[in-house]
Amino acid sequence: MTSAHQTRQLFPTSRASTPIQWAVSLDLATLSGPERRSVSSLELSGRSGLGQDTVAEIMAFLGTVGLVEGTRQECAATVAGWEIATACRKDETQGRLLLLPLFLEHWSVPLVYGMLLDAPIEQSVLVSRLRETTGIAPRRAQYLVEWLMLALVLRQDPAMRISPSAACTIALPSAPPAVAAEESSGLLMGLTFAELRSLPPEHYVALLKQVPALYDLDPA
Repeated sequence: MTSAHQTRQLFPTSRASTPIQWAVSLDLATLSGPERRSVSSLELSGRSGLGQDTVAEIMAFLGTVGLVEGTRQECAATVAGWEIATACRKDETQGRLLLLPLFLEHWSVPLVYGMLLDAPIEQSVLVSRLRETTGIAPRRAQYLVEWLMLALVLRQDPAMRISPSAACTIALPSAPPAVAAEESSGLLMGLTFAELRSLPPEHYVALLKQVPALYDLDPA
């Protein structure tokens, strides 16, 4: 699941809201623990009260982001996934900030960024553009936008219009619309995304902890 997570254009499941998917992600990491043991979709289903197929779809999307690795039926938290869950237990905003570098790698970010280059737009308009471009179901498009907001890739102004966060703009200053990111494209703290993924776990975690300083550049 993780080896192709940058090339598969997988959307969030339509069977569970974004907050529920986020909760499942945190539960999975908690069950996986620092030793990162594998957790089955059946075990998560029993814990969350969701159907096993729904949990499997959530796990598949989490794999495209880099929060888990394994299969739709059984997976473990990645190093980043465990660190994010640990941070969330102390401060959810801190945990969300740590999602940022993972989502900046996601195939959808250059696509959405290209839709926002001209000016901020209402969330419903962004969802409609995603649907028109990808042919995806409305709820899946809606949940993808919500995930990008959860990860602080996108921000919402007082008029409820959506625009890229400062960190997103720095990482993708001139991303073309409707084109998925290449493995070597984009920079975060002077490293390409491929270089970020190749760091030893302890170095990667140390870099994650510096992300909040980058997000502080956003005036909102």
